Amino acid sequence: MNKLLLIKYLFLFLLLTSYGCKQKEEISKVKIEHYPTRELIDSLSKNEFHFNSLSAKAEIEFIDEKSTSFKAHLRIQKDSIIWISITPVLGIEIARVMITQDSVMLMNRVKSEYFKGDFAYINKMFNVEFDYEMLQSLLIGNSLEFEQNEKLRTAIDRKTDRYFIGTEKKRKVKKDIRKDKEKIKEQSQAIWLAPKTFKIVELLVVDPNKDQSLNAIFSEHSMLNNQLFPHKLAFNIQSKKELKINVDYSKITLDKEQNYSFKIPSKYEQIQ
Repeated sequence: MNKLLLIKYLFLFLLLTSYGCKQKEEISKVKIEHYPTRELIDSLSKNEFHFNSLSAKAEIEFIDEKSTSFKAHLRIQKDSIIWISITPVLGIEIARVMITQDSVMLMNRVKSEYFKGDFAYINKMFNVEFDYEMLQSLLIGNSLEFEQNEKLRTAIDRKTDRYFIGTEKKRKVKKDIRKDKEKIKEQSQAIWLAPKTFKIVELLVVDPNKDQSLNAIFSEHSMLNNQLFPHKLAFNIQSKKELKINVDYSKITLDKEQNYSFKIPSKYEQIQ
């Protein structure tokens, strides 16, 4: 065998073995340990984000018929207050929002107007059924509280190599669950967990009676006070219309004393 032919065969061998290794890597599956339902729920609970107060800067984008982006400063007092200051340019506040367990207040500095109401206002605005706990959980990447005595099913989603937790309604969750939203129409809540961290990477809430759904994607988790926190949130609300909301957090601080002022100037007009 001459030298040129030997080099040719050697090159062909390296090419084939490299291709074979690549193929093997692509089809290999991540090994995920199976956990009983109760143990998986406990792991979810232990790895949810815990805090007393939180402050963050955020870039927020709303997409419906058009796209609207703005900067905001978010403050949360756990289980008590969600406070948002909206500052689109030059740090000048144009609006302020304060949400409590039973009230929603909005101050529009551009039009010198303010609104006082309850969650019916938010639900009407987005055509969904929110409450304070749900909104707080979504803003920090936690799960929504399961109903007492609610039957839960867990599985390993082999398509995404994640754990799946779903609530049962009219029919059971298949053990070999596929990431197909149509297959869990009867589920009130479905969650996908990262296998190593047990953090929520996707959450789906469906109300088949009202033909409404909320899909949330939580990504770019990083350590914050020894806990993983998602820096990017993406929400897709399907109702009469589709609404997408993207949140990109920065400069997050925890458990420091904060001001939640909401003083309405006397000249402002109340709107209904």
